[in-house]
Amino acid sequence: MLTLSAYIREKPLHIILLSGVLIMAGCATQEETEPSPAVTSTPATVEEVAEPPPPPKAILTEIPEVSDTVFFDKGSFEIPQREQLKIDPIAVRLRQHPDSNVIIIGHSSESENEEDNMALSYERAFSVAIYIASVFGIEEERIQVVAQGNGDPATSGSNSRVEVISPETVVRTLNASNEDGKF
Repeated sequence: MLTLSAYIREKPLHIILLSGVLIMAGCATQEETEPSPAVTSTPATVEEVAEPPPPPKAILTEIPEVSDTVFFDKGSFEIPQREQLKIDPIAVRLRQHPDSNVIIIGHSSESENEEDNMALSYERAFSVAIYIASVFGIEEERIQVVAQGNGDPATSGSNSRVEVISPETVVRTLNASNEDGKF
């Protein structure tokens, strides 16, 4: 009778593994030392195994500045629904390019008191920042909030606004299909 250790020393590894599978399945007897021709299997060699594709390379690309102005109702810091559509493309850009950021500048001139104007302009900018962070999952570290107050009135005559600016930046991308870095 052949012992297990002697059997292991005499047989190649793939036959041992196949024999073990057959024994576990109850298909082999003690007399069987070689698998039947119908169940033979040749293990893949190193040369036969296809190499995995190389990992994508990070490409540096320059993305242009994107900005828009969000207008608010007088005395309010709630973002009107019609104005949310102006914020969405900038927030999507932030999601697509994790290296980019946004600057949100609030304006207000509803009050004679500059302190009240600063508070309202901050609340407006903060409302836009919360919208971008909560709806699109943008990290707070990438959002800069600035309260401008009564300064620099818009050309439209309304200072009830927030400027949303994602500055020009160089970002990393894994998009190897575009050789020129354009999207």
